[in-house]
Amino acid sequence: MIAIPLDKEESTVISKLYGNSPYFAFLDEETGTFKVVKNNGCGDGIDTASFISSQNIDSTIFYYMGEKVYNYLDEKGVKVYSSSKTHLTLDEIYRDLLDKKYKLVTKENSSTLLDSGSSSCTCTPK
Repeated sequence: MIAIPLDKEESTVISKLYGNSPYFAFLDEETGTFKVVKNNGCGDGIDTASFISSQNIDSTIFYYMGEKVYNYLDEKGVKVYSSSKTHLTLDEIYRDLLDKKYKLVTKENSSTLLDSGSSSCTCTPK
């Protein structure tokens, strides 16, 4: 199962946000089906990473992600993939995962793939 950040519950395109993403699609890589869940850690990157790692998620993809969030997910065994700052639909992500088109972030390449971005929080107040 891969976690994909979304701006709205009905979104079908990856969000530029990660820690501030109000929703995530949990996409089953085997079937292509997904469910959308509210990000209980919204507004804080580490809280979001903790939420994702607690949901039986084995991988995630991002548009922007900072080093601390990546390190947390990596320590928890969650594979992190870069969307190469491309707006992708859930269908495109599913097809491209099957074709292994995404770059896996590692300690060796993280300095070139990670970028926290400058987006502001779109979460609803807790």
